[in-house]
Amino acid sequence: MDPLIISGTEDTPEVIFNKKEGRFQINGRSLPEDVIEFYTPVFSWLEQYVANPNEETKFKVKIDYFNSASQRAINEIFNILTRISLKGKKVLVEWYFYQDDDEMREAGQEYAEITNLNFQYISNVPD
Repeated sequence: MDPLIISGTEDTPEVIFNKKEGRFQINGRSLPEDVIEFYTPVFSWLEQYVANPNEETKFKVKIDYFNSASQRAINEIFNILTRISLKGKKVLVEWYFYQDDDEMREAGQEYAEITNLNFQYISNVPD
């Protein structure tokens, strides 16, 4: 399975999905003008991955801001990851947030409640 690598911009996150290396990461800001266009390849790649996932998937989310349309897309990503855990595979979400950003911490907690995935919260110190 070929890796999916999307370079980040001011309005779109960097996406690095590499099954062979076990690297699954989204970084940056998510405010794409066309959320469906941006996230469609992400969903497609993850759907292929669900068919034959690794024994363990550690999914790192380092998004420092997302809009409401992106919120729905991120929710869909977690729904796909839930299907991996239902196959008996281990899924861990590492949710990064700045220590003074209560909104992002709470967003991660809400996703954890909705999906029942195993979330680990990691507080970053601002650069």
